[in-house]
Amino acid sequence: MPQQALTMGRLRARQLEVVDQLAPAMMLANVACAGAFTFLMFKHHASVLLTWCSVVTLMSLGQLALSLRANARPPHQTVAARDIHLLSLQTVVMGVCLVSVPVWLMPRVSGLELGCVICLLTGLLWGGSILLATVLPAAVIYIGLVMTATIAGLLLSSWDAPHLYLAGLFVIGGGTAIRSVRRQVKQFGAGQRQQYNLEQQGEVIALLLRDYEEQASDWLWETDAEHRCHSSSPRFAEKLARSQNAIDATSLVALLRDVTAAGNTEACDALQEHIEARRPFRDHVVPLVQNGDACWWSLSGRPIHDKNGTFQGYRGVCADTSAAKRAEARVAHLAYYDSLTELPNRMLFGERLAQALRGVERNPLAVLSLDLDGFKAVNDRHGHPAGDQLLIAVTDRLQAELDGTDMLARFGGDEFMILDAADANQGSVEALAQRLVRCVSTPFMIGGEDVSIGLSIGIAFAPSDGDTAEELLRNADAALYRSKADGRGTFSFFAPEMDQKLQERQRLVHDLRTALAHGELVLHYQPFVESQTGTITGCEALLRWQHPKLGMVSPADFIPLAETSGLIIPIGAWVIAEACREAASWPVNHRVSVNISAVQFRTRDLPHIILAALTHSGLAPSRLEVEVTEGVLIEDAVAALDILRQIRALGVRIALDDFGTGYSSLSYLRSFAFDKVKIDRSFVKELPSRRDSQVIVQAIRDMAHGLGMTITAEGVETEEQAEQLRATGCEELQGYLYSRPKSAEDLAHGQNEGPVGGFIRSRAI
Repeated sequence: MPQQALTMGRLRARQLEVVDQLAPAMMLANVACAGAFTFLMFKHHASVLLTWCSVVTLMSLGQLALSLRANARPPHQTVAARDIHLLSLQTVVMGVCLVSVPVWLMPRVSGLELGCVICLLTGLLWGGSILLATVLPAAVIYIGLVMTATIAGLLLSSWDAPHLYLAGLFVIGGGTAIRSVRRQVKQFGAGQRQQYNLEQQGEVIALLLRDYEEQASDWLWETDAEHRCHSSSPRFAEKLARSQNAIDATSLVALLRDVTAAGNTEACDALQEHIEARRPFRDHVVPLVQNGDACWWSLSGRPIHDKNGTFQGYRGVCADTSAAKRAEARVAHLAYYDSLTELPNRMLFGERLAQALRGVERNPLAVLSLDLDGFKAVNDRHGHPAGDQLLIAVTDRLQAELDGTDMLARFGGDEFMILDAADANQGSVEALAQRLVRCVSTPFMIGGEDVSIGLSIGIAFAPSDGDTAEELLRNADAALYRSKADGRGTFSFFAPEMDQKLQERQRLVHDLRTALAHGELVLHYQPFVESQTGTITGCEALLRWQHPKLGMVSPADFIPLAETSGLIIPIGAWVIAEACREAASWPVNHRVSVNISAVQFRTRDLPHIILAALTHSGLAPSRLEVEVTEGVLIEDAVAALDILRQIRALGVRIALDDFGTGYSSLSYLRSFAFDKVKIDRSFVKELPSRRDSQVIVQAIRDMAHGLGMTITAEGVETEEQAEQLRATGCEELQGYLYSRPKSAEDLAHGQNEGPVGGFIRSRAI
């Protein structure tokens, strides 16, 4: 049976099983309701009611018996579609029987008695929808039958306003019941499919575990005093590919000798020495060749003596350690080689460079530091598998441009290094760099699409630019920074001033390490403004660094340094705590928004940091808003989304910042229900003059509102921009038109320029 048909059969069986489980209670309810209704309406056509009550009772008790018998039997593993059709037919018969007399009575009764009829029919409609909630066709037929019959009875009674009102209520009730059933059927089906998949996975895992246990079992062997095997386990004979008789009376060492396996002779000779000396041995490895593949067996044994101390032979175990040996070889290989490209890694490159530098006076050498331009964009857009394919393709092209004396290595990510140790001179290295830039600039075919990237190169020579591996690598990187600063897609030779800039960068990182302890980091706040009223709804916390010597350092300069050095972790925790502490003194309808770096998500401690900040400050979680860019999700979307869900569980709002500037924003909106999206300033800047920006902003607004998210537009600088954003339905605005970022003290004292200044003075944040 096809897998899909088997799955559907299991789902149908589970649907009918649920119906049978609910049916006894429902059938008893039918009998009770029919009896009570007959008693209440007995004076109206007693014979009809008694007949109806008897039929309903007989049918309900019959169905009760069938359901009890079905529940007593083991559940069916699968059922055919005709069983669902049969249930639908039974539903029609039962539905007609249940509603026939109550509907027939409608034109013949009024007042409280009509109300009893309406109540009975309402109960029948919803009771049936509950009973059949897992079987959509039967539920729709039953609900439609009861609803239609009831409406017909009402309209046959009268066309006045009350009857029409009741008919309308039944239309709404029936539609609501069908909608509820559809949702429950969908959830039920999804749950059953998931359970079935888990069962299948469990069976596969159990099978694999059993297979692993069999493969990993040790084999027993035993020898006599003459070192001949006897009483060995069948699996030992099986692994040797010999019969049990062929093994018995044969020397253990003779069985293991294999001249085709490298190192076998030496291992067997050493094993023979152990046995002849009657010494115990443990984990003695013997290499073999089986079916053309190299394998390794590990033997352990100990001598056996009788009660008189007479040597009787050896007894021991043998295990196939081939997998472990291959794993060890792989680990040893990975210690010096990149797992993706199989190129030498940083460690091996450093050793070869240090070795080459020992003869640098005779043979000058060059180190080329390579970095791919635009690789991150390709990786973000096409995914990590495509990025890996691109790195492999780049490796092939680079190697094609090198001769046998050059060494290409991958340091990680999109960073490569080349060692040219064959009497390198500026002319030959420059020609090589030109070829490398040219070959990488040619588009790559990745996943059926042309992908274009570039290459930037930094070059350092030994001994002129350094006589140690550390100096050369650092100076080649400094030259690489110059290449990227000059526009990328080019190469630069190292110059002393480059090292000076690199050292300045390192000093800045050093100063940043103590900035937090010295109180040099402060928070400024830029308000969010309600677009229609101009009311402040909150502020975004922005980090500033007041350097004691350099003055105010731009966030664009020190935030990347904090991220690459890992300092963003303690700094980010301080920002969250400080923003919560400050916001706790603001009016209760004002929130604070904090930007979170992708690096902060790598620790997985972010939810605990936020919880601690909220607890210590006393700030309500709903007044804290966390802003993330899609860069947070690109590195490890699964882990990042899990952390975001933990933060959301605290009651904190989540906003997607810089929306529309990346490649995957739409897919992330499907993966996580953000509370808010922020329209990037690049769209707002040209909003009055460019029709495409207007269309994009309107589309973002429609999409966000459709998903239940609010919109904030950042970078609003003119009243014309603000007016157009109001017209699109954007709820919040932020930008210099209203206020530049200010310290909390300046905001509290109303020191603000722009339309919201008066509000801040009258209601200080």
